[in-house]
Amino acid sequence: MHARVTRYQGAAPEAIEETLETKKPVLPTEFGQTEGMKGTVFLVDRQNGTVVVISLWEGEEAMQASENEATRVREEVTGPDETASVERYEVALLSVEQAGYVG
Repeated sequence: MHARVTRYQGAAPEAIEETLETKKPVLPTEFGQTEGMKGTVFLVDRQNGTVVVISLWEGEEAMQASENEATRVREEVTGPDETASVERYEVALLSVEQAGYVG
């Protein structure tokens, strides 16, 4: 399993809900929406206006196959005062209680 971690920084803290609502409908958040994607986590720091999106992929190949679309979507949802940075990881351990959709 692999993960793409995208960090959006620079949103006004008082506009964080609007920032989230701009990103949620565009980014793939449902299972089966993007081939090979196994899950998504949105993290938010409301004091600093930072949103971190972690997408989980069945393997490195699936993650790489989604790169062009991920770049297009990232450019679409990055606000005028935001910056977006991306890191990619191999998942060494994933242990969560099955939560379904939260949010």
